[in-house]
Amino acid sequence: MRASRVVVCVLSFLTGAGITLQWILVYSGLFPVTESVPGFRNYFLSFVAADLWLILAAFMTGTFILLRDQRALLSGVALGSAMVFFGLYSLMYDLNTGLLVSLSADELFGKGVTLYNLIAGILFMLLSWKDRQLVPTPIESPS
Repeated sequence: MRASRVVVCVLSFLTGAGITLQWILVYSGLFPVTESVPGFRNYFLSFVAADLWLILAAFMTGTFILLRDQRALLSGVALGSAMVFFGLYSLMYDLNTGLLVSLSADELFGKGVTLYNLIAGILFMLLSWKDRQLVPTPIESPS
């Protein structure tokens, strides 16, 4: 297995597990979501369904890579594009609410997640596309 496939496989499983752990911690009360700006708690909690899609795409990407299935390309690009979208959305939210310049511990964690979404999302898209030929296409014989 190419090194780039190993990187995408490991990062996709870690991404899916990390998002799952985040929501477990949020709903268990161990990671409280505070109102850093008016409406922030509602904004944050509105991402449950979207994050479920990220979790599904992350685990599908890793699984398809392990199975050497060509659908790894589609799920890797879907995962990467969703992550870039969320990263840009979060960046614009922080810019518009003034949270971009807030350096509290909670906001620094959020900025780290945003940066990870942007960098890993681009990486998922590029490496998935680069390794799109997981299984060679069969050559058809003339009839």
